[in-house]
Amino acid sequence: MNISDEALFYGGCVLAAVSGILLVVCLFIMKIKTVKLNTQLDAEYGESGDV
Repeated sequence: MNISDEALFYGGCVLAAVSGILLVVCLFIMKIKTVKLNTQLDAEYGESGDV
């Protein structure tokens, strides 16, 4: 199996771009889940400043 240098280079670039996009998507999902969890915890236990 002989893969050219150019194919490896562009394949690596595509893989890096896909990884970056997935990183942004995961961070966005994590931020949404954090906001929802904090809202639920505030509703159950009150604001964190009420200690």
